[in-house]
Amino acid sequence: MPAPHPPGRIDLTPPRLVPAPDPVDGPAESLADLVVRAGAAVLAERRRRTGGHGLGVTGFAVLDVLERCGGLAQRELAARVRVAPTSLTPVVDVLEAAGLVVRRGDPADRRVRLVALTGAGRDRWRDARSDGRGPWLREPSDGLDDAVRAYLLAVIADLEQDRPDVT
Repeated sequence: MPAPHPPGRIDLTPPRLVPAPDPVDGPAESLADLVVRAGAAVLAERRRRTGGHGLGVTGFAVLDVLERCGGLAQRELAARVRVAPTSLTPVVDVLEAAGLVVRRGDPADRRVRLVALTGAGRDRWRDARSDGRGPWLREPSDGLDDAVRAYLLAVIADLEQDRPDVT
């Protein structure tokens, strides 16, 4: 039976997804391993930052896309947020229940539902913008940013080219 927690604050910080590398214990990580690890770290930080505004990462992305693009059909919104339409529906449900977005019928096609920001949604987006987007990540060393960007875009293109649900 585990020992009871001592009185006082309990650390609820989630454990690291991947332990810190031990330079003495084995060979260096491959670039693929480092990309995965960096992606997990960025996602965890984005979750923490957007969560402070009562939003998930996808919820923030929805508000961000709608702020930049205006009202969109749910299918197009899903493509721009880069999630499957079935994954987007519960996110939009939560945002709508919170009064941050509204769904309306498309006057040009009654089968289509358009999603748009409300005033409260725009305010929440404004409050969360710097935490949801950055620029809080360290930039590559001078002269390397173009090479790093090209490499990451090539990795993404290679992995997403055969996935019709990701655009």
